[in-house]
Amino acid sequence: MRSRGSRGMRRRERRLGSRTAVALAVVAAATTGLTAEAPTLAGASGDASRPALRKPVHDPARKHRRVRAADVLPLAMGIYPGGGAGTVGPAGALRPEDPALRLAALRTLRGGARPFVLHLYDSYVRAADADAVPAELAAQIAEYTAEGFDVELVLTYRPERPGGDVGGFVRFVRARVRQLGPNPGLSHLQVTNEVNVRNAPGAADGAYRGARRALVSGVIAAHDEAARAGLARRLRVGFNWAYQRGRAETAFFAGLGVRGGRRFARAVDWVGLDAYPGTWGPALAPGDPAAAVRAATFAALRTLRRDLLPLARLGRADLHVSESGYPTGPGRSEAMQETVLRAIVRAVADARERYGVTDFRWFDLRDAHSASASFESRYGLMRDDYAPKPAFEAYRQLIASLS
Repeated sequence: MRSRGSRGMRRRERRLGSRTAVALAVVAAATTGLTAEAPTLAGASGDASRPALRKPVHDPARKHRRVRAADVLPLAMGIYPGGGAGTVGPAGALRPEDPALRLAALRTLRGGARPFVLHLYDSYVRAADADAVPAELAAQIAEYTAEGFDVELVLTYRPERPGGDVGGFVRFVRARVRQLGPNPGLSHLQVTNEVNVRNAPGAADGAYRGARRALVSGVIAAHDEAARAGLARRLRVGFNWAYQRGRAETAFFAGLGVRGGRRFARAVDWVGLDAYPGTWGPALAPGDPAAAVRAATFAALRTLRRDLLPLARLGRADLHVSESGYPTGPGRSEAMQETVLRAIVRAVADARERYGVTDFRWFDLRDAHSASASFESRYGLMRDDYAPKPAFEAYRQLIASLS
């Protein structure tokens, strides 16, 4: 849910295609105790020189259909419609949201685009959370879907029990599929959030004991429950990964493959990339910032598609950019936010066929607190009073042209 620690370790790019290599990666991680590094500002460099990848099309009625080179591939665009964000440091103040202004802004952003997907969150903390959808969240989902928006719901794993609670989380996931699945506007379910990040408990699930087991078991449970209800062809199940480099990431995906096996691979429809070039990650390449952001976006997509997904037998999964953003604040101008937004979205659009990208979500709609000195309170395309920044109109234009 935004901001996290860990980006920065240099890694040797490689592909591990055999079961032996996968096993070695898991053993290496277990014996060396590799963990994610502390956060650093800026992004990463990369290129788009590899041959084009034949990819699954975003088609809820037919999973994993292969696409011809001549096919036109629109992006399913969307946004997190809130203002509050998970943070690496202490959370700042949150100015109250205005539901009417929020809905008006979302209608303006969407224009005539269909689908337009709203990225929402629900958290598992204790066993009672499975009993009912929180009233405020249920009301938002009902309102948004009645307005013709699609909803993508993130089910985070934040157990209050120090030892973790994978069993309780699995029951929670199954309950949410039963409770919300009949709503045809619920199009995507993301199980857990940034489990590969271990040191940011306010933003990422990896800080909680049992998170990797919760990811695998939760994805399988969501898929099975959706299939039992006849929803599997419409409700697409996936998980996300926060972009960072290093052997720990290789071990993370190899471990998912070993833990989940074919059953997990069959349950995953998509894998989301969380990448914030210019904010979290290795340093951007020097020179033109737009070119550097573009290169960083290609590098993140390439790393996930080419190097990591095969380790977990997920080579056929669709890719989403499930979170990307650029906050404003001291030293971070609104003009630069617009530049970064255009560069990221255009890079994703250009890479969609090469890397099998079907969906893009921006983080987020409005600032939590526009007067805050911390950029972690200022991710929005709008200020906290819903006055648009220049990036708001830029994103509206891109949605109209790419959806």
